[in-house]
Amino acid sequence: MKPVQFVGAALILCRCMTALAGDAAWVAHNDRLTVTFDPAEHGAVVSLTARGTEFIARQRAPRLFQLVFSQRGDPKANRLVVTSREMAACRAAQSAIAGRTALRLTFSGPADRPIEVVCTVTAARDDPLLHWGIESRFPASLALESVQYPILGLRAPLGGGDSDAIVVGSTKGGIYRRPWSYPPGRSISCRQPGNLAAAFACYYNDDVGLLSAVLDPRGYRKSVDLVRTAAGVELAWQHPCLESSPYVSDDDAVLSSFARGASDRSVDWRDGADIYKRWAVSQPWCAKTFANRDDLPGWLKQGPAMVRFNRDWLARPERIERWLKQYWRPQFGDTPLIIAYWGWEKVGTWVTPDYFPCYPSDGQFRRLVKLGRELGGHAFLWPSGYHYTMTYDKRPDGRFAWDDRQRFDAVARPHAVCQRDGTMETRAASWLLGGECATMCAGDPWTIDWFNHTAVEIVRRGVELVQVDQVVGGGFPVCYSLHHGHPPGPGRWSTDAFRKQLETMLAACRKVDPDAVVCFEEPNEWFIQQVGIQDYRDFESLKQASEPASVFNYLYHEYLPTFQSNPKPDRLMQAYCLVNGEIPHFVPEMQIGPGPLLRNGGFEEVQRQLPEGWEKVKGYKGQVFSGAAACDAAERHAGRRSLRLHNTEDGQIVQVSQNIAVGGDFAAGRKYRLSAWMKSTGLQRRNAILLGALAPGLKSAGSWQIAMPRDAGGWVRGGVEFTLPPQSELLRIMLQLNGPGTVWLDDLALEEIRSDGTAATVRRPDKPVDHALMRQWVELFHGAGRPYLLLGKMVHPPRLQAATSEAFGRKVPAVWHNAFEAPDHTLAAVLVNVTDEPQSVELFWPEHAPAALTLQPWQVQLARP
Repeated sequence: MKPVQFVGAALILCRCMTALAGDAAWVAHNDRLTVTFDPAEHGAVVSLTARGTEFIARQRAPRLFQLVFSQRGDPKANRLVVTSREMAACRAAQSAIAGRTALRLTFSGPADRPIEVVCTVTAARDDPLLHWGIESRFPASLALESVQYPILGLRAPLGGGDSDAIVVGSTKGGIYRRPWSYPPGRSISCRQPGNLAAAFACYYNDDVGLLSAVLDPRGYRKSVDLVRTAAGVELAWQHPCLESSPYVSDDDAVLSSFARGASDRSVDWRDGADIYKRWAVSQPWCAKTFANRDDLPGWLKQGPAMVRFNRDWLARPERIERWLKQYWRPQFGDTPLIIAYWGWEKVGTWVTPDYFPCYPSDGQFRRLVKLGRELGGHAFLWPSGYHYTMTYDKRPDGRFAWDDRQRFDAVARPHAVCQRDGTMETRAASWLLGGECATMCAGDPWTIDWFNHTAVEIVRRGVELVQVDQVVGGGFPVCYSLHHGHPPGPGRWSTDAFRKQLETMLAACRKVDPDAVVCFEEPNEWFIQQVGIQDYRDFESLKQASEPASVFNYLYHEYLPTFQSNPKPDRLMQAYCLVNGEIPHFVPEMQIGPGPLLRNGGFEEVQRQLPEGWEKVKGYKGQVFSGAAACDAAERHAGRRSLRLHNTEDGQIVQVSQNIAVGGDFAAGRKYRLSAWMKSTGLQRRNAILLGALAPGLKSAGSWQIAMPRDAGGWVRGGVEFTLPPQSELLRIMLQLNGPGTVWLDDLALEEIRSDGTAATVRRPDKPVDHALMRQWVELFHGAGRPYLLLGKMVHPPRLQAATSEAFGRKVPAVWHNAFEAPDHTLAAVLVNVTDEPQSVELFWPEHAPAALTLQPWQVQLARP
């Protein structure tokens, strides 16, 4: 294959090809990229070079595009899949319009189908992006359902080292390192609206990177799909649709390359994100920064903290009052506090839409909200989006604890999402405990009004913030109804509908409370200006990627404050959120003041038949734990009750667990004993109380067992001694029964074994283990760090020379840091020592002498150049 030659920085085509056969290639390029299309490979991209690096792998059958058609009016018919390889002929042409040059590839065929596809690549001398467009004409008997373009088969590994990584603009972020080590078939797929917060992806190593993005200011459905193949990694943008001929893409896919911005650091994903952001800041969703918005209440800009109370807390409102009065207010003064409540729904957590009266009663709930306001708090509820619970909590006899099907059929069914075959979309969500819900279609004006009514009722109870929950990234199932007032199938209408939902919901709520704020679950760039706060879960990327990356914060931190909506008493998570400028989020402790560290070891305190302070685990790694657990007043060792675990079948498991944070009197390197009184009957296999020490990132640091007696005639005491290993962050106690039988447990005790052989109950600290870190975070976010951590723009962090520690199963810096630019353009870095030892570091600001800093264990510092 001999490539055609080009001159200049802009794309210039020197020769046209009229058939697939031939020995010449078509080349498009700008200052950053050179792309070669091979007519012998049906127009596929066979080379893409940037700064001397080849990104394209050698493939057996490369493709440039793939279109999927259906037979119009027959949704059950087989799909017709057409790729560039099936086209009968292709010709190329070059043109120049308004300072841009364009390479136009026109495909015709297949032989038995009058389908034409035109792919264009355009460039300009002053544009770092190559723009890719596609259009198609096809018979009226067909409907176009999906477009993939461009399809790029990338090399893996990219270079000679092991620094290759992939980052996409997903709602949770995440760095996927060494993709060449993945097995063929493993994929990364993110869709917008949905789990893609920003429409870009990048593939890079220490020296160079490739950015692929879609510049879409309107809100079309799309996904970015990366699949590990035998040859490398296939990258493609896919656009679902339901279109008649002709189809013309309304938004450009773009490619660009990036390199290191400073000589003393390697390339990373932020370099690619910078290119995308230069386009994004000119879009409507970046109309005003958070600091400049005049449509939000003043307290939200003061740097609030946040706390969440679940249904167990709501069952005992006096405990919430005690936490607010005895812990929050004395320790944190007048700092505004967002108070989120989970489980406030009348029937059960996430059971919709019969929400009212609020749990435990409207009167008690209103009193809590009023108390919160008096203490500087602002209540926050999360109604469950467009879900309509038809049934909830399936019983052994097949009936349900809650069955709302009759009302649903009478009121809501005509407005539910309709699938392609005309049936209603349903979901057996895990939180419905065997029940089902439907999804109401937001393209139907009835649904928007229906949800707005719920939001208004919430605000009337004194709540100031309302989240459209479980509409992740603004995405909901595609609806094909012909009666809801929207075009059937995937389209821009769903984005317009959700924007209308947010705008009308806010207007309706502000008629009740002029300072009301709305938001939704997980970010999507399109709706930044419609909300005042953003639910973000980027630390959860650890479940998918090798390490987290706060992609949305990097792009849009100065436009919207974010919070980690599923916080845990995990100082690593807190440190991560802190350095990424997120709102401080408390995990409250029910126990305030001195007392035993192990909570409710005698199972005397009961909540819905289960011991308070203990969690009945639903399952693990896809296995459902279906056994029974309950407090038992009839059988006990001492006190008023014990805990009974019971299974009836082989393979059945029941587990009740408690996590105990390391800190204070419970420290690594010390020797402890856990003991329990036990009684059993009918056990058919060996069982034990399980203990696990967990290091940061939930990595196992050690495990122990207390064997359970088999068919003991009476109560038997068992115990195990252990030394808490280094790096331990928490101890998980798992009261588990596997297989048929019954076991009773009572009077668990956690003791420290002293050097003289005596034992003493381990006491909890006067303040929570994470108190010191949370106090620093709140004071910084609300005080000196506010211009940066709340109002500032996230920038490339300066290089930090530090020791390493271990987290997430890999080596990480012992001090975490990030950097921000305040509205006055001053810079600051925030640093956190994430170890239990003092750490000395050097911070290298560009054009400044290195700054030497020493941080004590879990100390936070704000450092300016």
